[in-house]
Amino acid sequence: MKLYCSAISPYARKCMIFNRLKTLGIEEVGVTADGPRGYTQGANPLGKIPALLIPGQPVLVDSPVICEYLDSLKDPVLPTSGPERFTQLRQHALGDGLSDPTYQYRYETVRPKNLHWDDIIARQDYAMRSAVMALEAEVPRLGTGWTYGNVAVVTALDYLSYRGPHVDWRAMAPNLAAWHKGFETDAAYIDTYKYEMP
Repeated sequence: MKLYCSAISPYARKCMIFNRLKTLGIEEVGVTADGPRGYTQGANPLGKIPALLIPGQPVLVDSPVICEYLDSLKDPVLPTSGPERFTQLRQHALGDGLSDPTYQYRYETVRPKNLHWDDIIARQDYAMRSAVMALEAEVPRLGTGWTYGNVAVVTALDYLSYRGPHVDWRAMAPNLAAWHKGFETDAAYIDTYKYEMP
């Protein structure tokens, strides 16, 4: 198997963390932008990362799908049914829901100033802050140790620090900050953390 990825992407980093947690040894193919084909040199018809190539099968796309597949290969942490399954899926969606506006904010604000769409910038800024406060309220349910849900939350918060540093989420959400700190010495966290902060 090959995982097309870049640790800068919170979506790809989630999959990289699962690769390590499950000791799957999947080859990670680092990618950069490739013009109109996006980031996977044509391996993913959507041109996005992550993308998981499984011999003899169609390429897996979309990070929640890939994470669930990787989790299923060895000692799954995502329950197969019941309320806890949907708690985990909801938490994963909250994490991705923070990464999404952070990504959009970044790309809206790096365009030339005369092309900025102020309403969109304000909308993404609000979404980032709102997601942080929702996650602050979620802390008692996030649990300790890696789960299907919180892998998305951890990677989203790091991405927010990198691409949206004007949102001081640690000051806004002290309980969330304390919870996040519990992952910072984990080997899978350290090995996939590739951000160079200012």
